[in-house]
Amino acid sequence: MAAEALSHELTRRSSEWVEAIRDGDVATLELMLAHEFVLAGPVRRLTREELIGAAGKGAYTIEDFGYDEIEIELYGDTAMLSSRYHQTARFGERDVSRVYFATDIWVRREARWQLVRRHATLADD
Repeated sequence: MAAEALSHELTRRSSEWVEAIRDGDVATLELMLAHEFVLAGPVRRLTREELIGAAGKGAYTIEDFGYDEIEIELYGDTAMLSSRYHQTARFGERDVSRVYFATDIWVRREARWQLVRRHATLADD
């Protein structure tokens, strides 16, 4: 697949996994998140199971989100996405509505892309 087509696919997949959290779509998250997935962010570190559980139980609620900027670097079956991401959201009782810089690592396994890592920091506005 050409690099441009892969970039479009990964941009789409990036939105799809956040939509799955927003929608509490556990089945989609289980497919998209690699078994070793970890989200390291300013709120806390979340494993795959913790994130899927929070989304499925409504503990992580996303009202609105978007990628303001996104850059993709491809390395064969690995891709790194650097983005500026905003969300209106709550995690439990905590308001996590902010703008973040995020780095996502995706790996293509068995002909599909899976997210293995997200690291997010607060953006200085």
